[in-house]
Amino acid sequence: MHAVSSLATVVAAVLLSWLAIAALRPWLARVAAAKPDARSSHRAVTPQGAGLGVVAAIVLAGGTAVLVAGAGEPRLLALLTAMVGLAALGFVDDRRPLPWRPKLAAQALAAALAVAGLPAEASLVPPALFWVERAAAALMLVATVNLVNFVDGIDEITLAHAAPAFALAALVPTLSSAGAASGPLAAAGLGAMLGFWPWNRHPAKIFLGDSGSLPLGLLLGWLALDLALSGSPAAGLLMLLYPLADGGITLLRRFRAGARLTEPHRDHAYQRAVDGGVRAPRVALTVAAVSAAGAALALLSVRAGNPLAAAGLLALGVAVVLIPILSWLRRPGRPA
Repeated sequence: MHAVSSLATVVAAVLLSWLAIAALRPWLARVAAAKPDARSSHRAVTPQGAGLGVVAAIVLAGGTAVLVAGAGEPRLLALLTAMVGLAALGFVDDRRPLPWRPKLAAQALAAALAVAGLPAEASLVPPALFWVERAAAALMLVATVNLVNFVDGIDEITLAHAAPAFALAALVPTLSSAGAASGPLAAAGLGAMLGFWPWNRHPAKIFLGDSGSLPLGLLLGWLALDLALSGSPAAGLLMLLYPLADGGITLLRRFRAGARLTEPHRDHAYQRAVDGGVRAPRVALTVAAVSAAGAALALLSVRAGNPLAAAGLLALGVAVVLIPILSWLRRPGRPA
């Protein structure tokens, strides 16, 4: 029954996402066109803001599935509300870039609201440290929101790392009690991204925009937290392995070089790959392959239920994702 309902949610989200983007695209071309600049990977004016359709599909298909399942509606409402708020913030930023400080404050507010939607019993620490853990969870969500946003810089790449992650989170309830209520939202996320894919295939007809990357980062981070706090921390990390690795390494390299972390740049591994001559579809396919490997290892760790085995699988996942990232970082960047 779970597999049938998840498949129905995926299909519904695919259709809703595709149709919403088709309806929004002419309007977005007028009000939210992305013009190429020195940091862009595209060469033609392209509408952005497809995230509005993606988030609408997740909220409608995922919210309906949660209501039908009758599990966790009040707490998941907090997460969906936070996602809608970030989609609105992102769309404003898509039309006219906002200063980073108010954006970060709004992200922190959304993260706090989403953390309020985590199950009260989901915790890895003694009761005395519960609120410290929740504060750390909110910080982790803010980090994930931004890392997923940073990685959304070439055609198809967000689909490449997000689709395996959503598939993992949708499958976990079939193996354990973890994620029983959040499974429908993961299935909706997978479907919404698959509905977005025809529009974002290289060369993209429309971009996701901050209206999509910010709420998707929140949802992916929340699903990973739900998985980790339910007793599978290695699986939660493996779920987000590519954006964590690419974004984390890039920030560390820029910090060591003395660069301003809030300054726009093209230093990410996937950007270095494209600037070094690797075609964007090949980069996205590589990201999809390592992300799928990470999701498979995460499923194995959940099934094993053994901390030592989970640590070994996490180490293997890290090694897999570092292979392309370190190779791409050796390529020359785009000249200033």
